[in-house]
Amino acid sequence: MKRTSNNSSASNAHSVVTLLAAGCWLLAAGTGCESLERKFTRKPKPQPPPTPIISFRDYTQAMTPLDRYRKHYLIFQYWDGELLEAFQSHSPNPKRLKRASSESLGELQVLQGLVTDDVAVRLSPLIEERARIDEELQQGATGFSRASALQRVIEAQSRRIHREFFWRDVEDHLKNARAD
Repeated sequence: MKRTSNNSSASNAHSVVTLLAAGCWLLAAGTGCESLERKFTRKPKPQPPPTPIISFRDYTQAMTPLDRYRKHYLIFQYWDGELLEAFQSHSPNPKRLKRASSESLGELQVLQGLVTDDVAVRLSPLIEERARIDEELQQGATGFSRASALQRVIEAQSRRIHREFFWRDVEDHLKNARAD
């Protein structure tokens, strides 16, 4: 009987070794050998960075004279509103007053260049008065009482410009040449 127990111990040891070998083989097969895996995997080719496609288009040719006048009229209205809003604040910011004044004057001058001569002549006195106001604001020496007087003048001008030079009213008096 001793032989059989010796045989069964050897058999048990052999099955444990076989079982361990099979486990190691399964572990290696499941995870794979890293160097072997690197050898057979494709490496991505380096791609150059994408280059943007830039195509410039000139959209100004598509604007009609009415579109151009309307655009500058709306910009004038914006800057004129900014100027009046700057005057209405409790402590007017001089930098804001100067910028809004010069921008609204510039847009008013562009509007004058877009209309025919008879309408431009009617717009000239308003531009001259606005230029004097702008010069005074650029110097920055306006007190509270003078600022309120300037505000009333600009409000009256704004109403007159809206009444007489609104884009629908001057639609038939626009120059056809591009004057942007």
